[in-house]
Amino acid sequence: MINNIIYKNNLYNAIINGAKAVINQERYLNEINVFPVKDADTGSNMTSLMKSILDRSKIEETLKDTLESISNAALIGSKGNSGIIFSQFIYGFTKDINDEYIDDINLVKQLEKGYNYAYKAIDKPVEGTMITLMRSLYEILSIKKHTYNSFEDYLIKTNEALKTELNLTTNQLQILKKYNVVDAGALAFVIFIDGFINSVINKEEVKIENNNNEIINNYDDLHNHDEINYRYCTEVLIETKLSNEDLKSKINKFGDSLVVGSNEQFTKIHIHTSKPSLLIEEVSKYAKIVTTKVDDMINQYRISKNKNNDICILTDSIADISKSIIDEMGIQVFPISINVDGTIYYDKTTIKNNQLLKLILKSETFPKTSSPNTLTVIEVFEYLKKYFKKIIVITVSSKMSSTYNVFKNAKAYLKTEKIEIIDSKLNSVSQGLLVLDASKQIEKKVSFEDLVNNINRTINDINILVRVKSLDNMVKGGRISKGLGRIGKLINLNPIVSIDSEGTGIVSSKVIGKKNSFNKIIKEFKKTYKKYGIRSYAITHVNNVKEAEKLKVALIKITNHKPEYVTEASSVIALNAGDGAVAVGFIKGVRK
Repeated sequence: MINNIIYKNNLYNAIINGAKAVINQERYLNEINVFPVKDADTGSNMTSLMKSILDRSKIEETLKDTLESISNAALIGSKGNSGIIFSQFIYGFTKDINDEYIDDINLVKQLEKGYNYAYKAIDKPVEGTMITLMRSLYEILSIKKHTYNSFEDYLIKTNEALKTELNLTTNQLQILKKYNVVDAGALAFVIFIDGFINSVINKEEVKIENNNNEIINNYDDLHNHDEINYRYCTEVLIETKLSNEDLKSKINKFGDSLVVGSNEQFTKIHIHTSKPSLLIEEVSKYAKIVTTKVDDMINQYRISKNKNNDICILTDSIADISKSIIDEMGIQVFPISINVDGTIYYDKTTIKNNQLLKLILKSETFPKTSSPNTLTVIEVFEYLKKYFKKIIVITVSSKMSSTYNVFKNAKAYLKTEKIEIIDSKLNSVSQGLLVLDASKQIEKKVSFEDLVNNINRTINDINILVRVKSLDNMVKGGRISKGLGRIGKLINLNPIVSIDSEGTGIVSSKVIGKKNSFNKIIKEFKKTYKKYGIRSYAITHVNNVKEAEKLKVALIKITNHKPEYVTEASSVIALNAGDGAVAVGFIKGVRK
């Protein structure tokens, strides 16, 4: 920096140091996060963006290209309401710079531009938040422009005035006043500017501190998931020709906290909604979906407040368990992705079975499931490790999916013995029953070692019987040959599918006729009940509530007790079993 000029390297380093300063305050920002919802994740979201800037941006040959790499990294890494707003501030700040430096005059202009882009991204701007501090920054700089003795003095006084403005915001929002805190997003912005200005003046590098596990204050009373109106924080990165304003008008009906940000290539949507699958279905009508992300804010809240259990159960979404039980037992679910003509959907969150079955009919190629991303699994492990001492992962059968191996690789990367990966050798509702059984043992305070042993023993006592109504999807997915599919249609074959002891899918009975196949499930279930007894059972289906209820009534007559649950099957199961499939999973009792 010479006089009032900031050159490329100094400007880049100032942004990097501002980013590091925010990362260092991740935990505290989470603790005071009460707006727009009390989901305690603003620090995590801002850290995601800042880490993306650190990892993806670099010093290019020109200042313009350097700032563009920062802007792109910010949008790609942005998460949450505050993250996307900040990414748009960065986009505006870095836009249309053609010189190889920024002076005091251009600094004010670019900051004002950053504010304007951020403001336009928000569907319903609220004062007392990050947007207020963005406006305050360039206004303070404008006022003090003619009163400073040196450029350093100019920046120092601006920084001090901005911190004063931050403290005033506590009274601008009722919820902030109630808990006597500032907005977490606003504080993150001020921390960034503080790091930025100190770097410009002192040229000292900020070091990332490993203090995010420390609780600075006890803010437990700030957070209450009952005040979360829309459960899922949903983000969609898209390519579209629609303007941001047009997008907002089309999708604001799906929830609140809507922010739409963009750069020359991509647009990112952030919204809190209760129906992410319907939002994705709507957006796909006029945009190419690049990536999606859905966070369950109520689940995040419950995890952050967990004080009862040291052990966490994590499973994949192929395990069919009712949502009410997942919530009640604190089960964590990793969504499996489904690729439909290049668009990635996430099982049980961004796609439901009725939507998938429609897409299959329109799809150029039969949809396929995708292996979990190892880095994403590592991130999930790192997140859960903050709140639980040990993690047990129960995956779909390794003979049916690479999910088990991906989780094993993620554990190996972390080099920890506090995570146990178990191949269930099951899928669907039978896998779900195993997960539920393990969760019940956690509530009984069974030790980690005993729990792992019990799970592995229980696997051998679980079975599943699936009545497949149509062979069409099995043929399309390559599970059975086209020839067998044609023969099956001719003779009205409705096989009963099960899983062998190694975890491989098998056809256990070749039954002709829908009624006969339905009765075959009941007959096989009854045979097991008479021989061993049934400890517990559950039912799942693909778009077939009527027959699922009919099966429930028949099995209650046999056992004299209700199933653990009846639920819609995973979209991964629907993809292979097809429309109308019905299944029962059960754990055998003690041999009679």
